Amino acid sequence: MRVAARVMVFAALASVVVGMAGGQQPGGGFGKGKGGANDYFGLVNNGQVKAELKITDEQAAKLPAAAVKALTEILDSGQLKRLKQIYLQQKGNSAYLEKDVKTELKITDDQAAKIKTALDTQAKEQAAMFESGGFDPDRMQEIQKTATANVQAVLTPSQKTAWSKMVGETFEMKGGKGGFGKKKKDA
Repeated sequence: MRVAARVMVFAALASVVVGMAGGQQPGGGFGKGKGGANDYFGLVNNGQVKAELKITDEQAAKLPAAAVKALTEILDSGQLKRLKQIYLQQKGNSAYLEKDVKTELKITDDQAAKIKTALDTQAKEQAAMFESGGFDPDRMQEIQKTATANVQAVLTPSQKTAWSKMVGETFEMKGGKGGFGKKKKDA
């Protein structure tokens, strides 16, 4: 994968995983008391903190790239590839609209518009569900399944195959905010 494409994917991911690369930082006491890079990154992305520190838009734009650079210096290529796969799984259908994914899968403007429509419909249906009585896990699963089917219907067979290779084995995050699927059984 080209370095530029890797940077674009991980720029969005950096705010989620930069703590993995950062470890302990001086002057701790943030968040859960760890004082890690993720705590600092979260703070500098807070509007009030940005204003207090007078962080320019130019500086803010460089922060994700700096976090990505740290990841690429610490993780090997296999780890980076797997991290991207987990990120894409987490993003789900919305990942198809990210610039590097669209480029790699050769998603046309027409396909992107249809994917956006499917995602907008999903968001409206989820909002309606919450407005009409709250979270219903079965209904949520049905909405997500329909959105996925609508997105998959837009893709060509070669794009579907390429996507499967991009996301790799399904990753399950245990004890977190929802899993991404089932973990592959050991062979």
